[in-house]
Amino acid sequence: MSEELARRLNPKLVQAVEPLQVAAALESEGLNDKIARDRYGHHDVFSLAEAVYDRLVRESEPPPGGVRRRSRAFAQLSHGLLYAMPGALLPAASALVGARWLMPGLVLTTGAGWVLGGCLARFGYGTPASAGTALRLGLLLGAGIAAAIGLALQAPPALLALCVAQITFQLCSGMLLMHRREGVMAVLMAPGVLAGALYLAIGEPVAAVLAVTVGAGCIAAVACAAVLLTREQRAPVRVPAGLPAGLAHTALTALFLLQAEARYVVERPDLAVAGAGLVLGMGVLEYRAHCFEDDVRGVTRQVCYPVEFTRQAQRLLLHGLGWCLAALVALSALPFLFVALTPEGVVMALAHVVLGGAYYLSFLLANQGRVAELCLAQGAALVLHPGIRLAAPLPVLSDTLLFLAACLLFLCLLLVLTASRLRDVWAYR
Repeated sequence: MSEELARRLNPKLVQAVEPLQVAAALESEGLNDKIARDRYGHHDVFSLAEAVYDRLVRESEPPPGGVRRRSRAFAQLSHGLLYAMPGALLPAASALVGARWLMPGLVLTTGAGWVLGGCLARFGYGTPASAGTALRLGLLLGAGIAAAIGLALQAPPALLALCVAQITFQLCSGMLLMHRREGVMAVLMAPGVLAGALYLAIGEPVAAVLAVTVGAGCIAAVACAAVLLTREQRAPVRVPAGLPAGLAHTALTALFLLQAEARYVVERPDLAVAGAGLVLGMGVLEYRAHCFEDDVRGVTRQVCYPVEFTRQAQRLLLHGLGWCLAALVALSALPFLFVALTPEGVVMALAHVVLGGAYYLSFLLANQGRVAELCLAQGAALVLHPGIRLAAPLPVLSDTLLFLAACLLFLCLLLVLTASRLRDVWAYR
């Protein structure tokens, strides 16, 4: 009998997270202790509510293999390495163009590509039918932005071509990874990585030309693959919900990171490579965020009371954050095998580790639509850095310490926001 009652009340009780909510719903339907005894064989409404809630939980559990986990260990862990593959071409490109032109151009182009890529992701997930149209429009807009950056810097034509290639790779690689084409992207970019390594081994100008030429061809192949992959998704572009807030969050995130690095990309190699660990570790952050969401959904089917869910979810959250920080520490140490270790470099690398932890929490909050809170938290960090630096010039070590403090503030704010969300069990069911 409780099975029939559970089926009848299922629409009203789909968000129930404890038996007391079921008991309240039963009483609102006019059921009392006498009806519970006479009709359903339970001594009171609360006993009946326990039985109905158990039935609801069992019905909500997926059959074996019926629900695919969002976490994909090998594929998602590879994302950071895939994003970093064009970095193998930077030494050769610098030899041809010159670091004085290359680094400022790539910093500005990376910021623009970051924002445009975030926009394309919104279209890809929010309105998949128009993802192909959005990609083509994005590539045209990206080329125009890259050209404007090159003209503003009064840079040589070679830099303009490299900026176009950079923003093209950002947009098209994001589309390939969104469609789970990690293997295709790795194969297409592999010749460019090998050519970049060949230049490092030889060091001759002809090898630099060869590496850049092969790399440009690889990026063109990635672009063709992305366009072909989305050739059927040519519906008219419709603005997805939450696009303005999402773009604001992406722009603030890019501004916070790039403004801290831009000052040092030419003259301080120890600071320029401090963020390499974060780039390589982006796949770790993405994977751990998906693991948390998979595991926390499982917790909702194992517990009966919100306090139990919150306690286990907090443990899972801290476990994932700890793994992210540990992985970023290890990855951030790798570049210093090739660059002299300095106090400023260590502080900058530590700041990127902390920022990576904040990005992990950002993924969780963004997936729940809490973009406005993310913007406010990122704005608070921007007030600290570069806010104070703009008010009073600082030496390099003080500047990196201030950036570390801003990253810690950002991480703490997001940790509070995420922890507060763990009381809302319905958000994870």
